[in-house]
Amino acid sequence: MKNPGGTSSCISSQNHLFDLLTTEFDDAHRAFDLFDEFLQQETYNKSFCLKLLGVARQGTGIHWSIRRLATLMLEHQMLRIHPDNLDEFDFLLAQLNLKQAPGVSHGVVSSVLKEGYSATNLRCFIPELRRKLERLSRVHDRIRGRSTTEAALIDFIKVSRHDCRLSLARYLFTPEEIVDQILRQVLVTVGVRDVDTSQPPFVDDETSRAIDRLPDFEAKVLKRLCEASNIYWVADTTNSEINSLVEYPTTTVVLVIKPPGSEIEFEIKRAGRKGRNSLKVVFARDGYTVPPSHRLDGGSMQYLLRGEAESASRLGVVYRLVHGIEAPIANYISRLTVLNVPVKKADVKTLKYFTDARIFGDGFPEMRVAMAEAIDEFKAEGYAILPDLPGDVGLSARFIGVVAPTQAILCGTSSFRLDKLGTYLSVDGPEQYFTKGLQVPYSGDDARRFADSILEEILGCYRPPDVQYQKHEQYLAAAFCVAENRVRADRIYLALVQQIARFWGTLLAIRGYSRGESVVARNVGLKSFWEKGEWRVKIVFMDHDALVIPGPLTEDFHAARGLPSMVMDERYLWDRSKPKLFPTSDLGYLQSIYRIANDIDAEGQALAREVLLESYRKTQHQLLTNQKLRSLFNPAFLDRLLLWDTLVRGYLRRQSDIAADREWKAEMKKMLAAKGYGEPAFDAYMEIIGYNKAFLERYSYLFDSESHASGQKL
Repeated sequence: MKNPGGTSSCISSQNHLFDLLTTEFDDAHRAFDLFDEFLQQETYNKSFCLKLLGVARQGTGIHWSIRRLATLMLEHQMLRIHPDNLDEFDFLLAQLNLKQAPGVSHGVVSSVLKEGYSATNLRCFIPELRRKLERLSRVHDRIRGRSTTEAALIDFIKVSRHDCRLSLARYLFTPEEIVDQILRQVLVTVGVRDVDTSQPPFVDDETSRAIDRLPDFEAKVLKRLCEASNIYWVADTTNSEINSLVEYPTTTVVLVIKPPGSEIEFEIKRAGRKGRNSLKVVFARDGYTVPPSHRLDGGSMQYLLRGEAESASRLGVVYRLVHGIEAPIANYISRLTVLNVPVKKADVKTLKYFTDARIFGDGFPEMRVAMAEAIDEFKAEGYAILPDLPGDVGLSARFIGVVAPTQAILCGTSSFRLDKLGTYLSVDGPEQYFTKGLQVPYSGDDARRFADSILEEILGCYRPPDVQYQKHEQYLAAAFCVAENRVRADRIYLALVQQIARFWGTLLAIRGYSRGESVVARNVGLKSFWEKGEWRVKIVFMDHDALVIPGPLTEDFHAARGLPSMVMDERYLWDRSKPKLFPTSDLGYLQSIYRIANDIDAEGQALAREVLLESYRKTQHQLLTNQKLRSLFNPAFLDRLLLWDTLVRGYLRRQSDIAADREWKAEMKKMLAAKGYGEPAFDAYMEIIGYNKAFLERYSYLFDSESHASGQKL
């Protein structure tokens, strides 16, 4: 293989090696000791593996970076074991506590099934474990003893710092150690658990289900993060590099936790901004007023988080009852009210923080003006406002009374949002990530490693191109020309199209919508995950604070509000009616990310239509026949469910014959009256359908047939 990094010097001398490690590790002597022995191993060495196990497990006296390095070296050694050498695998698996009893006749522990493996039988498990470890073959294959290039060695070191990429780390680090590492990288204040007495029972049920579905390791980490009622804040030293244990993604105000050896992600929403002021108040940016959810800059409103958790949980239940699988959305795990804000090394009460200019610091007058403007706007929007209270404290109290700063922890999110991926895989991706995002200089090797990490995420597993990195676009083009990468990219793209269609078909069928918020590219992510012994990629829809799902109080579909919102959802999902906007839709980004050719695009469009129709019909059938699903909706809503389909179908088939049209109108009015609608209903429906005719014509196939599987007649 050609050296893709451009640095061809080999680590041929111990002095050269030590000098290099001095620039990479605080404990260069211990790193040198490991590397010196590691680079001497031409084959698997059991005694060296035992040494690596001891270093990786040693919780005191050894720097975290050294433990991670030892873990990656252990993975390298395991890949040197011949696949048929069951005895050596059996020995190491027992050392990793993956076996309750030694001996090749005994399988591995059943907990690996939750981790994404398909079997516990040793002969079946070993090939899957090797396949998982081989995901990092791009760094392992370039380790060639003392002939290893400097670039290859640095690649190895850099990957060792991506905890989530170290498959064996979950068996070597304890959940307690992980949480301790997390706490070292953030600021912490105390919160109080937000109890919503009006919250439907299924919200807690969905939370419990989400935790129960987690592998044991991730569940323990998550529970420890939640049990202390802590509020977590970004610190000035919190990392923003992708695949960090604690990541503060650039341009966001959330913290992302990526546990070692795991593809599961936790999101802390929201965690403030770096600098003196974790929280601010914003009313307008660039001449435009910001939405209510952004007025508390750096934090979240309790009201919106509560609604978001309920809507997303309701959709999760619906999706599972209809399709028998989990919805492609994040799960809401905990929610706490913010009591204090970190200022320097002190915790300050929220009321005092927003009221005292000496505590808040620079920008205090502008913040207070924005606060007064926000309160007036909240009042106009119908939010509950405290009575007029005198003085500066009164203004702060009224604002806090509305926003009630709250933090949530979510499970199953993705920091790899579509708009970010589109940027990172564009011509100036490294410039956007390193220079503008991390605000650090970068080399060609840095840019290559960055490209490899992104490609690995979007492809699940990935083979680097056999070329030298010169420019970002050149390297990416070469990567997608690698046959197995190209095949995977096309297959994953088509699978993602189907996931989108199934999701939106379900949402349309229950008359749900998000005004674009749940499906806009900045709130939709890709995530590679390990399932049944294979790397796969899924789409995740996040940020559901505008999601509307009909509930027990909803008696009919309010088309005047709902239909324009559905049009907005389509715009951000995949609408092609305005070609200039298509590139910024989810599908547009996916086509750019995966470099999709016209033939695959055409295949994707056909699949989207097929799956959308199937999902729409299946959901409606379940709404009309599945009693457990029906219990989530108002009986009147269910009784009127197919009215909308009938009205749209009839409108789109209207004839120019006046008599026939008059007869159709009379029939529709009679149908509406039979379902309890008043006289103006027909005209109101016709008006909103007319305004959105082009949209409905694009999806006329959803309403074309009378064959909603239940056979229900109107």
